[in-house]
Amino acid sequence: MRILIVDDGPGGDLLAVAAARACPGAAVCRASTADPARLEDGPVRVVVLGPGVADRPGVAEVVRALAARRPEVPIVVASEQDRAAAAVAAVKAGAADYVVVRDGAGAVGAALAAILGAAAPPAPPRAAPPDDGCCGLVGTSRAIEEVRALVRTAARTDAHVLIEGETGTGKELVARAIHGLGRRTGGPFVPLNCAAIPEPLAESEFFGHARGAFTGALQERPGALRLADRGTLFLDEVEDLPLALQAKLLRVVQDREVRPLGGTAARRVDVRIVAAANRDLGRMVEAGEFRRDLYYRLRVLAIALPPLRQRREDVPALVAHFIGRYNRRHGTTFAVPPPPVLRPLLEHTWPGNVRELENTLESLLTLASASGLDLARVLRERPTLGASLWADERTRILRVLEEHRWNRQRAAAALGISRVTLWRRMERHGIRDPLGAPVRETA
Repeated sequence: MRILIVDDGPGGDLLAVAAARACPGAAVCRASTADPARLEDGPVRVVVLGPGVADRPGVAEVVRALAARRPEVPIVVASEQDRAAAAVAAVKAGAADYVVVRDGAGAVGAALAAILGAAAPPAPPRAAPPDDGCCGLVGTSRAIEEVRALVRTAARTDAHVLIEGETGTGKELVARAIHGLGRRTGGPFVPLNCAAIPEPLAESEFFGHARGAFTGALQERPGALRLADRGTLFLDEVEDLPLALQAKLLRVVQDREVRPLGGTAARRVDVRIVAAANRDLGRMVEAGEFRRDLYYRLRVLAIALPPLRQRREDVPALVAHFIGRYNRRHGTTFAVPPPPVLRPLLEHTWPGNVRELENTLESLLTLASASGLDLARVLRERPTLGASLWADERTRILRVLEEHRWNRQRAAAALGISRVTLWRRMERHGIRDPLGAPVRETA
């Protein structure tokens, strides 16, 4: 293993010593300039740009040049300056990680963590199912190809990621792809829906609690951040985090330490956060509804998922994909209908996006299976698909609410959606409770 450290100052000396101690037997090489040609001198496993390079203007261009020459070699930028803009620029240019170091032992410790992480042998690529395409994202549109490229870029780093998109566009699918294709694939993937956590329990869900921290705390609980140690924490509907909890999460992101509720000792954690939002977090920041500092910490890399109405050319491929999945699960042999029959699906606006299309096809296939008809005939007999789907969703929500006596928490769980999503759909359909109370509430 060759570790190439690029620095012409004392910071490079500390990094070289740290690398030699952390990787016995590795060949630690030094260079005073970041000449891409040095990557051809021999097999280099990882490049570390020390403060002598990292803290000068143009480090992003240096990273870009090195990555262009050898894209498979991870690049770690080790800086003495904690600058979010510089970190974002370096990662976007192709750096695997951006680490803030200080003089003395702190610098050595931070550099060790960075080098060991970057120098670990890459996990073998995990083949996607044959019908899934890259990362499970189906389609050939330009929009979805751009998302695939961003997923591959994110998978090569440990930077935090923010995924934005409407409900049903596949944000958790993308988060799992980033985790599964990256270096943390052997670690845990812990999903947490921020909108579904009652606010009094939120701190315990995130940070855990010590035994006796509150009434009913009969034993220690680790919390999501510790459960995701050395892996990925997926925060769905992150926009619904209370402001007080946002401040505490920011401290964890900065210090990489978790102090459980009622505990006295902080615990180190190594967690990558992939957050997802249905709403525009940038606008929420400007409105004072989301912390600006946390927003920029989570949005080191950003992925915007397009709604299905903006990539309708992918509908036939998605239809074929979901029909194939249904056939495998139920042992059926439904064929993909010809293009003219799919016209209602192509013309529908799909407010629920890919998830709505999947649910719709499952309903149609179930109907076809029960009636002994082929899918093409079922589709022909439902020309007013959009109006039917709208009415079906409203009817289903009303039925489930009535079954659970208008308990929205239980109804949301039965529908497989979050409480906040249920409120939004009730508002969209004009559904009010029997007393006529307004739908909108605070999460």
